[in-house]
Amino acid sequence: MKIMQAPSFTAAQLDSKWQAMAENGMQRAAHLVKKDDDGKLHVDNVRWGFDENSADPKEWTPRFRDTVIDPSKVKEVYIGEEPFAPKYIGGHGYAVIELSEPIVNADGEKDNRLVISMEAWTPKGESYTAGKGMKPNFGVVFQLGSFGDRVHRITRKEGRSINLYKLDLTPEQKQEFTENALDAALKDRKGEFYHTLKNSCWGAQVELLNTVLPDKQHIARWTKLFKKVKMSAVLPSVSGLVLQRKGVWNEKNAIEIVPDARMWPAPTKTWISTQSQKPWWGTAGRLTGAGVTGGVTGALLGWPGAVLGGLAGFYAGGVVADHLQILEGGVKTSPDPYLPGFVKAKLGVADTQLPAGPGAKPGS
Repeated sequence: MKIMQAPSFTAAQLDSKWQAMAENGMQRAAHLVKKDDDGKLHVDNVRWGFDENSADPKEWTPRFRDTVIDPSKVKEVYIGEEPFAPKYIGGHGYAVIELSEPIVNADGEKDNRLVISMEAWTPKGESYTAGKGMKPNFGVVFQLGSFGDRVHRITRKEGRSINLYKLDLTPEQKQEFTENALDAALKDRKGEFYHTLKNSCWGAQVELLNTVLPDKQHIARWTKLFKKVKMSAVLPSVSGLVLQRKGVWNEKNAIEIVPDARMWPAPTKTWISTQSQKPWWGTAGRLTGAGVTGGVTGALLGWPGAVLGGLAGFYAGGVVADHLQILEGGVKTSPDPYLPGFVKAKLGVADTQLPAGPGAKPGS
């Protein structure tokens, strides 16, 4: 990882900053308690969903549990991406590790997926913004959690969606990626600062992927000239496009786990969400180049369209069309099968794991 440090801070100032972040009840740095002879990891501060103890989801209490993880049982690796405003630009990215043997917490709860999420560690009462993230305001935390935790938080607590991209990796690459990601997550990050452009969530996943990908598939983080940051390695929202063009994600559609309809009504379809799935969309984008689709996008979206148009400089014409087609073309999937067991019990949902991975039918 590219370490962003602020050497001007004294030890006392760093202690004060990290204490303020430690008081943030939503995030906790994972800690390795012990490693068994067979390679199993005992890790504390792993999040397992939220106690729905208030009518206001913002007041729900996170549940942290000691957890046993067997990295040798990796089955699949996904990149998860959570869109937020501004649409098509804002987002958060992380790794999802699917295992043939589930992770298990101290209460006996199980999940066959583990989330490894590099995040801006915000002090209690503060929230992340891209502008604040340009300065040393936030630490770095690798938040570990069950996949059920992530689905609970995003689709039920916050009313947003999750896009999943299943990576086309060899078994050896999956194993190495998982080990490298866990090593990164369990390091002491005190003194390391989050940076919107240089040390961010998607940038961290890019660096981890580059440790297992051949040179021809590497995702460049910096331009060859002047060593400037490449937006394709900064914006999680373009992760599907980048992975597709590097041959790392080769499926027709992502899996889109939609917001819980019991709490969040489905949004009205936009012109772009409808038209981007028409057969003519991608062809038109490639024939006319990024200028036309970028212009339409810019007119409809305002400044986010300008950012999308700028991304076209990294790829051939049609990048904007392809980007929107990927984001709007996910196979919409209910969050119910992925929610934590205690939430399923509350809602009367069958507690069935999905061994075949996201998108599989319960019981398959």
